[in-house]
Amino acid sequence: MSPALPFLEIAPFAFLTALTLTPLTWRLARATGYVDHPDPRRAHANPTPLLGGVAIAVTLVLAPVLARVAGVSVVAAPSMGLVAGALIALALGLIDDRRPLGVRGKLTGQIAAAACLIWWGTEVPALRENAFLGLVALLGVLTLLNAINFLDNMDGILGALIPVTAGGYVALALIHGAPVQLALAWGLIGACAGFLVYNAPPARIFLGDAGSHLLGFALAALALQSLQESLTWPHVAAVLVILAYPLFDVVFVVWDRILGHRPFYVGSIDHTTHRLGKVFGRWGAIVIVTVITLINASFGVWIWGRSDSLSIVVALTVSVLAYTLFGVVLRHIRPTA
Repeated sequence: MSPALPFLEIAPFAFLTALTLTPLTWRLARATGYVDHPDPRRAHANPTPLLGGVAIAVTLVLAPVLARVAGVSVVAAPSMGLVAGALIALALGLIDDRRPLGVRGKLTGQIAAAACLIWWGTEVPALRENAFLGLVALLGVLTLLNAINFLDNMDGILGALIPVTAGGYVALALIHGAPVQLALAWGLIGACAGFLVYNAPPARIFLGDAGSHLLGFALAALALQSLQESLTWPHVAAVLVILAYPLFDVVFVVWDRILGHRPFYVGSIDHTTHRLGKVFGRWGAIVIVTVITLINASFGVWIWGRSDSLSIVVALTVSVLAYTLFGVVLRHIRPTA
């Protein structure tokens, strides 16, 4: 294990494992009927396998094991709450990919996964001792799960965004000593990069709801882990800034659908990524979202280290105004029909 970059070696193991497993899950999806068929509410034109999330899940388990077998890293076992929540998130998505659960069924599973993470999988004392803060955290995890699920709407978007976001948590750990589980963060970086080889436009396989729920859960886990030793408002602000793009997308979509008198929970091709894709193409949208996410991650790491409230308030105000202006511009771009 590198003393300068602890658990860095997990990333290449995860990359190679995902690179190997994804074609196998492609075949498994074809054989078992886990295939997403074209639909007016979706952007793809051909039937596409859905079990990319399974490849990532298995990769996140195997990569630390392989690193240990190779003698380059020893990773402590994750908490049972983290494992239970991840399995619920993955199973929820697998069921929904096969037979849509509806809003109530999906929300019930998401609440179960979030509860496992908050009250069993991480150690943030304030969330366990204060019922109100615990409920706020529950709402936050639910929002993130749905934000990542919403954002999985274009080839390659999450495969590019997740590694950059996870990299922000790696930076929090290395620069500021945040108690992030680096093996998970590096694993996400390598696994999503390996999966992106097959998910980049034109995608040969999708994450499916199983994958988007698992990745949303993993980001929520990193966020709560980072706050285990210091639940202060500057640190909470830093975490929110790192996660800003998926949160912005879900707020934008819900608000736009409400203004348009459309049900906000019914999928459509009206996301920020679709609007960017109409102007810049799919690769252009991926690049723009990735650059914005990198700026967010860098900004969040900077905010974490600040102690003066004024600079943090100014930084957050600038971020909100920038996203508001961005949203106004995007609303003038008609979604691809």
